[in-house]
Amino acid sequence: FRERFGSRVTLTPEKFSIDVEYLDGPFKYLNNHWVFHNIDTGCEAEFFVDFEFKSKVLQALIGVVFNEAMQRIVKAFEARANTLYK
Repeated sequence: FRERFGSRVTLTPEKFSIDVEYLDGPFKYLNNHWVFHNIDTGCEAEFFVDFEFKSKVLQALIGVVFNEAMQRIVKAFEARANTLYK
């Protein structure tokens, strides 16, 4: 099973933020936003995602694995940040 989607990613350096605009694919909507905060020990990343699939079947299936998928995204982000900045 494989799906593709298009998005536009916008970096706003002065706000330390990244916004993802959904363009096309299997979703009814997809909202994704990152905000980065400087803290004493480095950087804190705030991540928000909200979506709904067009297909009720896909929506039901993702509910089962959503938390695991989000944990994988966060771990991949942390690993890449550690590679680049440590």
